[in-house]
Amino acid sequence: MTTNNRQTLGPFMNLVCFQYLRNNTEDVAGRAPIIAAGRNRGYDVVASLGLVGKMSDPTEIKDELNSVLGADGTRLCIVQQVSPLPDGGYEVHIVESACTANQQAGEPLCAFTLGVFIGAIHALTGVRMTGKELQCQACGAPQCIYQITPI
Repeated sequence: MTTNNRQTLGPFMNLVCFQYLRNNTEDVAGRAPIIAAGRNRGYDVVASLGLVGKMSDPTEIKDELNSVLGADGTRLCIVQQVSPLPDGGYEVHIVESACTANQQAGEPLCAFTLGVFIGAIHALTGVRMTGKELQCQACGAPQCIYQITPI
């Protein structure tokens, strides 16, 4: 079987297509499959870098994730801050998430991006994590804030 590596178009697509996939999947099946897809993506990104279980410093996590997810990487979002929490988890602040691009909502929309950070921080620290979105740009907040905590 051959692989379609998109020689002309490359690995990126328009955010409108992503928004349709995310919105309609959530409408049909809820947030769980979107969070799970993000979690797998986040873990796989860290694994592809050879960093599984190798990082717990918040500044290093921020820099590494911004490098791979930000303007020089996949362009999922810009990671502004990662702060440690007393329970061994992290608070993550981001802007320009693909989930919130051109969106307005009454409730947080960042299921996929939240999942990416749950999976990535799990991979980096070796500790299984869960998460919740505290603030969302689609709801008018200046940034999206995720609380990622150990299970």
